Amino acid sequence: MRYERTLLAVLFVLPRALLGADATEQGSPEPVQAIWKNQEFAFYYQSQTTFYSCSSLEAKLERILKVLGVAKPYVRVRAVDCQGGPVRMPRVLMNITAPVLATPEAIAERDKGMSKLELTAKVRGEKIDPEALAPFPAQWKRVSLSRGAVGLEPGDCELIDELRRKVLPKLAIRVVKDSTHCTPQQMTIGQPQLEVQALVKLPKPDEPKK
Repeated sequence: MRYERTLLAVLFVLPRALLGADATEQGSPEPVQAIWKNQEFAFYYQSQTTFYSCSSLEAKLERILKVLGVAKPYVRVRAVDCQGGPVRMPRVLMNITAPVLATPEAIAERDKGMSKLELTAKVRGEKIDPEALAPFPAQWKRVSLSRGAVGLEPGDCELIDELRRKVLPKLAIRVVKDSTHCTPQQMTIGQPQLEVQALVKLPKPDEPKK
């Protein structure tokens, strides 16, 4: 009888413990302190099935980066035949400012590159806002890169795969679910599905939520 009572107690408590764990995982995480990090880099977009014009590739990449929490992404696509429609293997230039955790290492790295930031701002006729250097509250937000979120199509499979390999590792991004399976030299039938956790700045109390 004692064994049966113990077993029943375990069976009663276990589902509640599992439910609590699931609720914690699904609930909104606590805010963390973050800072803005500016990066410039370039990569070649390589595809065997889908080709974009320079302007359409720029617009699509900027839309995706904004969903991932990047502030004012600056994307420029360079190719010999940019004015002639779809291009093959264009060079993508990115200047992005995205949140990263405000660790001592991240702050030291940012301060080390302040002279470059000031020079870039001067060239653009801008001034660095002191408030932009202060830590701010941010939150890990689950983001789905799918048709509904950013208007992806089946032909965008290789583009999402390129972003996953060449861009996301440079950002504060955690891949949660990767269902992007591109078939070499064939158009993928379904839309690419990639779910991530992105560090996103929380709006101020007087700012509307995006």
